[in-house]
Amino acid sequence: MRAPIRRFTATGPGDQVFTVNIERDFRYDPYRDFVVCAHCGWSPSLLTMRRLDAMAWEHLASAHGAERGMSQQEDESFRKARRVVLPLCAVLVVVLLVYVQK
Repeated sequence: MRAPIRRFTATGPGDQVFTVNIERDFRYDPYRDFVVCAHCGWSPSLLTMRRLDAMAWEHLASAHGAERGMSQQEDESFRKARRVVLPLCAVLVVVLLVYVQK
């Protein structure tokens, strides 16, 4: 039940498009992201200090030879949720602070 929050795409040999997703499982640990290749199932151990985006680009280039047309995009639903939830949390904090002051 992981939701993709960012996609990395690149074009490889034969103009085939390869995708690596950064996914988040909101049920257990909302800040733990997983890197998963949509084509070969590659999912490294995240016990590393390397950045997730660097790992995604490196996998696309080394495993699939996909080095052309590199792009990344954030998932639309995740972007919309962040635009709604962050202001809502800010308003909630302000209301709690006002309530505590009384």
